[in-house]
Amino acid sequence: MAELLIVVASVEDARALAPLGRPGNVPQDEPVTPILVATGPDPLGVDAELDELDAPAGRLLLLDGPTRGWAEEAARLVVRLDALIAGEPPAGVVVRGGSEAALAAARCAVAVGVPLLHLPVPASDARSAATGALVGELAAWQTSPDGGLPYPTEIDLLVHRRLAPAPPRPRHASDPNVVRMPSGRGSRSSLSA
Repeated sequence: MAELLIVVASVEDARALAPLGRPGNVPQDEPVTPILVATGPDPLGVDAELDELDAPAGRLLLLDGPTRGWAEEAARLVVRLDALIAGEPPAGVVVRGGSEAALAAARCAVAVGVPLLHLPVPASDARSAATGALVGELAAWQTSPDGGLPYPTEIDLLVHRRLAPAPPRPRHASDPNVVRMPSGRGSRSSLSA
């Protein structure tokens, strides 16, 4: 089965994207297998958070030590993510927000011709807002006539279906919040609490 790489670049990403990678949460008829990729400035922290959320990372991309600023982080991420994405192209790449990892993965996916799905989030600062806008533009360009790829509808549906909140559970007769109403057509009785 083809892989869908989900780039998890922060603890916040881990909390938001964990439902995509929980074992046993993948129906057999899905067209792809979601693989969480723990990366970013603290990939070990991301990996630990994913483990806490019962969604182990399928890949761990380390940056060979601390970086001195966002530019060095971005450069190292491009090299690591390019090797991962171009080495064995996945069925798609999912990124969230405007992190350097999201931009690096988006650039690599577009360069290789792998479908990209961007999940926007509110930015915490101007740099992440600008980076998120770039990632969104790359995803939009890819599915434009110039980009030439169809919109990744199956991937979009899979991601949004798995990230959607669970529907409210049905109420059963044993539930103390269920009130049985008289079913007969005879005289109506009133209920008081």
